Amino acid sequence: MLKTLSISLFALIALPSLAAQKFYESAPINYYESEAVDKIATYFANEENLNDWQHAEDSGYLQSFLDAFEIPYDSQTLVFSKTSLQDSRIRPTNPRAIYFNDEIYVGWVPSGGILEISVPSPTTGTNFYSLEMDVFPPKLVREDDNCLQCHGGSFTRDIPGHLVRSVYPDQTGQPIFKAGTRVVDQTTPIHQRWGGWLIDGADLEHMGNRIYSETTQGADSGKTFTFDDFPYDGYPVEGGDVIAQLILNHQVHLRTLLADVVLATRRALHDQKIMDELLNRREPLSDSTRRRTKHACDKVLAYMFFEDEAELPRLDFQASLFGKAFHERGSKDSKGRSLYQLRMNRRMFRYPFSYIVYTDAFDELPQEALDYIWPELERILDPTIRHEDYPFLSRREKTAVREILLETHPLAVEYWKN
Repeated sequence: MLKTLSISLFALIALPSLAAQKFYESAPINYYESEAVDKIATYFANEENLNDWQHAEDSGYLQSFLDAFEIPYDSQTLVFSKTSLQDSRIRPTNPRAIYFNDEIYVGWVPSGGILEISVPSPTTGTNFYSLEMDVFPPKLVREDDNCLQCHGGSFTRDIPGHLVRSVYPDQTGQPIFKAGTRVVDQTTPIHQRWGGWLIDGADLEHMGNRIYSETTQGADSGKTFTFDDFPYDGYPVEGGDVIAQLILNHQVHLRTLLADVVLATRRALHDQKIMDELLNRREPLSDSTRRRTKHACDKVLAYMFFEDEAELPRLDFQASLFGKAFHERGSKDSKGRSLYQLRMNRRMFRYPFSYIVYTDAFDELPQEALDYIWPELERILDPTIRHEDYPFLSRREKTAVREILLETHPLAVEYWKN
């Protein structure tokens, strides 16, 4: 009884300190102390990679960075709300531009001296950097403390990850917080998206392109702010493409879910190791580890199959430079089909499974996670059975996605060879 009481008292004493610490700050993640493992860290570790970089007077090393990591210029989206590391420089007439490819995201503000960068990591989920542009070679700085206030807090459910927010910005770009804020993903209705963003390329009802005034209840209905109201000095391209914005909305939450798989699996394996040592047992994966890994992976799969995706009106993606190029990307099967092919009518993609399956970040998920995901994918895509969690997938859709993966993804062949 005395021993039990002592343990209980220790637990009560320890609770406040444990609550104050994020799980990713402790073992096995040790986010702040761990060595950075990602494409950005690898690239900048070799200064020879920077020999051909050019510094532009108006945009610094932005274009060299985009070229180095094959990030399309026309992925540009524009956000004028003060919701980033460089909020003092951001305003409606000087929005922050965000550029991205399938894995790397970079933010730039005209007159700003840095690039803001985020990239997936197989050990910490997501890493964040700033690139100082007033020196040569440009200086890469890990920005965990600053970035994780938003990118590792309640907005991302304490997972180091990405987010897009919709806010009610005033004439300076400052969000009117009492009016509310919303984290946006592919399930968010279009009319609730993009508050604080500049959007062009479609006639849609959304919250973008508007400036609000604070009221006693929160904010008024706002007034339209147009692209004619600010110059394009220094931006590589004009505008904030709506197709790029929709793709960004899909990617960012999925990136956070993938980061969760990395961290949840690593934590489960760490906890199992401790229990195995205490109980002097040996087993490949405990039931607890399997359940925790499965829980994180199931969330990824549901999102990749576009569960509860918000309905879209018809959009002409061929009129978008970004959309047209994106539609043609990726490996195609013998029937000319690709998971990159857009639909932009009721839903974003022609085939309902995410192209993110082709990224290095997906392939570098913990082996225990991949060993669950790929057999589960085969079960979901079996056209002869009705998977209890995916009743919204038709037999035709399952067959198409399965055939595309078998011809374009080596792991599909490896895991489904029987």
